[in-house]
Amino acid sequence: MIEVPEIVVERVAASVGSVVTDNAATGVPLKTIEATGFATRRSVPPGTTLFDLSMDAVRRLDGDDLADLGGVVVASFTQPDRFPALSVRLASAIGLPPGVPAFDLQAACSAYPYSLYVAGRLAADTGRKVLLVDGDVQSSFTDQSDQATSPLFSDAATATIVSSDSSSSALSHFAFLHRHSDALTCPAGGPITMDGFGVFSFVAAEVTPFLINFLAEAARSDSRKVDAFVPHQANMYMVRQLSRSLGLTDRLATSGEVFANPGSCSIPLTIAHAGVSGRTLLAGFGAGLSASAALVTVRDGAAVAPEKGDS
Repeated sequence: MIEVPEIVVERVAASVGSVVTDNAATGVPLKTIEATGFATRRSVPPGTTLFDLSMDAVRRLDGDDLADLGGVVVASFTQPDRFPALSVRLASAIGLPPGVPAFDLQAACSAYPYSLYVAGRLAADTGRKVLLVDGDVQSSFTDQSDQATSPLFSDAATATIVSSDSSSSALSHFAFLHRHSDALTCPAGGPITMDGFGVFSFVAAEVTPFLINFLAEAARSDSRKVDAFVPHQANMYMVRQLSRSLGLTDRLATSGEVFANPGSCSIPLTIAHAGVSGRTLLAGFGAGLSASAALVTVRDGAAVAPEKGDS
């Protein structure tokens, strides 16, 4: 486990694909819908890019959030261009000086806690807030005829403002796990392929004890209670089982029943959708196979609720 001066999620805004697909209407078996909890999924209309979706999320932040940023970090596995980096394009689009660091990271389903750690350390070192953009246009990397994967994945992007106070005595906690596996893969250009049972087994056999141990270890140096649990929205049955195993059912926040699985940005999307605040356990898991965990503070009023048309 890694302990660092407290990292704070100051604001979270989200933009989701505007095209709503009813899974049942496209022939997805009822058994699959019931097992995943995903009745609908979201995708962007033709011509809309990951940059467009990301900029829409950034625009939903207050102007003050973007003043005097210390950096831009982007987490995505569907950025279509090798370069320029999406972070560089976003930094230029919002008018940041060329000396502000901007770079991309890729950790698929586990990316949000990974990138939050990096953004938080950058915020601590610069003494300024950092913009973290996490998003994917997965519809471009999904075989729509594959009824095992296409009903699951959505398109969305989120924008998080991150801060850190190195003078604070409060701590944030992070932990990471990786296991090489082909249970969930996406070659260059796609498509995404998945062994659902393999991923489920990984979560049950390795992610659950990983998170239990993480919470126990964090409690040794931090007695504050967990106010909310926001896991990656891989599958509604899976995340509810996970919350029961952790004893956090009453603090579980979800958004998958509305937006399905938009990748690693399902964590910040859930924060925005559910209005999460307080000391929050974040958990990412999936492709790699990998897992990540974070205990951070989400500021009261941080959530920028998705607009009516997006929810």
